[in-house]
Amino acid sequence: MNKNIFGAILLKERIKLRKFFWIPFLAAFAVIIDAYISYKGVIAHKGATMLWAELIFKQDIYFYKLQWVFIAGGILFSYAQFMPECKEKRLRLMFHLPVSYRFSIYSMMGIGIVLNLFLYIAAIAFLAALFFIMRFPCELSFDMVMTIIPWAIAGFVSYLAAAAVIAEPSIAKKFIFGGMWAVFMSLLTESHGFFSFQKDLWLYLLASLFWLFAFESAALKTKGGAHEA
Repeated sequence: MNKNIFGAILLKERIKLRKFFWIPFLAAFAVIIDAYISYKGVIAHKGATMLWAELIFKQDIYFYKLQWVFIAGGILFSYAQFMPECKEKRLRLMFHLPVSYRFSIYSMMGIGIVLNLFLYIAAIAFLAALFFIMRFPCELSFDMVMTIIPWAIAGFVSYLAAAAVIAEPSIAKKFIFGGMWAVFMSLLTESHGFFSFQKDLWLYLLASLFWLFAFESAALKTKGGAHEA
């Protein structure tokens, strides 16, 4: 029975996401093209030596806009998935299905998380292709690619925080979730060069896991009463 219900959930989420899922992927590709043009611009105006100096000593991040793609992408995926459920009060139906409500909730969230992961994998592939074309050494390319990991975590947090804000019936608690999300964003998007967070990566990831349970907490409040989106 769980398999049949998951199939139905997967179909429903695919219908909700089909008009929007491609937008963050296209935006990530556009950021990579912008970075490529910037690298070529530095070479054309200052020479390859200056580009190498900037990358090695200044560690300028020409693809920093990816962080906003991940954050906006997480919010977009969450809005597409959860706003119809909460706005039309269908979220309460999950508590009356012949399976655990957690199965339904985390199946929905799992689909969104996998979609976010595909976005991050695509961005890494785009970056790797860019660095290969630019003939950057493997050591430098690795550190540059790893720079986007906290941004990916920020996208993951944005997805889950947006879901919690959408589902939460209390206006005051919506602002609390929003404030906590802003704190996470300020930490995860702070950069001090390539791969500067490596010692704290697991700490960031573990702290972000809290958000996995925020949506369930908000959704439970809709079980017995009306939900106002």
